[in-house]
Amino acid sequence: MSPIDASPRPFVLLSALDLADTESGGYALDQALRIATRIPDCQMHVLHVSENPPQAQTLDLLRHYVTEKAESLPGFTLTGIGVHVRKGEPSHVIAELAAEIGADLVVVGTHRVPQFRTVIKGHTGERVTRESSAPVLVAGPRPKQLPEHIIVIEGTCPDCLVARQSSGGKTWWCARHAEHHQVLKHHLYAYETELPFSDHDSEISATGVD
Repeated sequence: MSPIDASPRPFVLLSALDLADTESGGYALDQALRIATRIPDCQMHVLHVSENPPQAQTLDLLRHYVTEKAESLPGFTLTGIGVHVRKGEPSHVIAELAAEIGADLVVVGTHRVPQFRTVIKGHTGERVTRESSAPVLVAGPRPKQLPEHIIVIEGTCPDCLVARQSSGGKTWWCARHAEHHQVLKHHLYAYETELPFSDHDSEISATGVD
């Protein structure tokens, strides 16, 4: 009976990207690098699938792109990354390489706007999921950055202050603001000069946003 190998097996992660679509592929690679950095002794591979026979120039471009991404990631600790360029149908090639390296997780990107062939066949992530025995994480599309909304609170209106002081608090707004807030009707205002509340001696009107 042969002895059992008790040595721990490294976690193997495969990230597949399209160098012609770095918006979706680059985002997927970013997420894959972050995952790999958080897993001790993780073994990472990056794959680009080409329509043409693999060339050394494409491999150098992929190596340079991955290196730039890795160096820009704070806390990146991996000592090496395997880069691969293969020709073929993307989903099949990705699943094939995942099986060869024993991938524990496959990370792929997806296009922001579905193409016609994507609608018919499904995006690459869906097709890889059907062919690969490893779990598949579809990262993307990159979240759209929302515009910053800065709410500016205006200072107290001098005319409103005069209206409140001259009416003893019975009138809250000046003529200009009263017209605006009565349209909104989001705020009811009442003012009492005596407690407990008995008969209202003030106006109750829609006055604005609370």
